[in-house]
Amino acid sequence: MKSASAIIERLANFFQRRSEVEPNELIKALEREVAKQKNKESLVPNSYTIYLCEEDCHRLSASRLIKALHEAIERKVIREDCFMEGALTVKIKKMTADDNAIVIVSSYVDDAAQEEDTINLENDVLSPTLIQDAETSDDDKTIIANKTKIVGTMRTATSRRVEYNLALLTDYKTAEVVFGERQIYLGRKETNDFVLADESASRIHAYIAYERHRHVLYDAGSLNGTFVNRRPISRRELKDGDKILIGRTTLTYKVL
Repeated sequence: MKSASAIIERLANFFQRRSEVEPNELIKALEREVAKQKNKESLVPNSYTIYLCEEDCHRLSASRLIKALHEAIERKVIREDCFMEGALTVKIKKMTADDNAIVIVSSYVDDAAQEEDTINLENDVLSPTLIQDAETSDDDKTIIANKTKIVGTMRTATSRRVEYNLALLTDYKTAEVVFGERQIYLGRKETNDFVLADESASRIHAYIAYERHRHVLYDAGSLNGTFVNRRPISRRELKDGDKILIGRTTLTYKVL
C-alpha cells in the first residue's frame, strides 16, 4: 500500500504537469492578440514578446517553436485580411512574477532586429541541457558541460536564414508549391516556381511577391491576362481561398 506522502507527491506532479503551457496554447494566444490589435487601417503590430514562468520559458524557447509562432502570426495576418509594417519579431522571455499565465506584449517597432530571423543553435541545443562552468560533478546523473567551449564551437557555423511556410498554391491535379516570404513565378517556362502545362499561359505569366506581410499577385504583362475570382487583375492582395485563373488553368491560394 502506498504511503500518504507518496500519493501527495504523485498528485502534486500531476497538477504540475497539467499547468505546463503547451505550444498550441501559445499559438492560439498569439492569434487572438493579432486579431485584437487590428486597427482601423487594418494594421497590426510587428513585435510580440511572450512572458512565461521560468520553467515554461526554458522549455519552450527552442528556435523551432519560435519559427512555428512566427508562421502562426504571418498566417493570421493573411486570414484577418490585415497588414504589418517592418520585420516581424517573436520573443519568449521570463516574467518577473511567479505566475503560470501567458502574457503577450505587442508593439510597433520601426527597426526590428534582423538576427531574430536566423536559427539560434546555442538556444536550440543548450536550453534542454544543464550547463555549468565545471568539468566534473559528484552526481553521476547530472549532465555537466563547459558552456564556453560548446558555444565557441557552435558559433563557428554560419547562421541559416529561416524559410517560412505560409501558403500553398495548387491546381488540385498535378502540381502544388508551398511558399513563404520569397517571390515566386508562374508560367510555362520550366524555370518558374510553378510550371503551367498550358499553351494559353505566357512563359512568365504572373508572379507573387511578399509585401507588408501579404502575398500579392501581379500579372507579368501576359497575353491573356490573369484573373482572381473571375475578375481581371494587374495587382491583387491574395486572400485565403482565392481562385486564380491563368490561361485555362485554375489555381487555388490557401493559407496553411
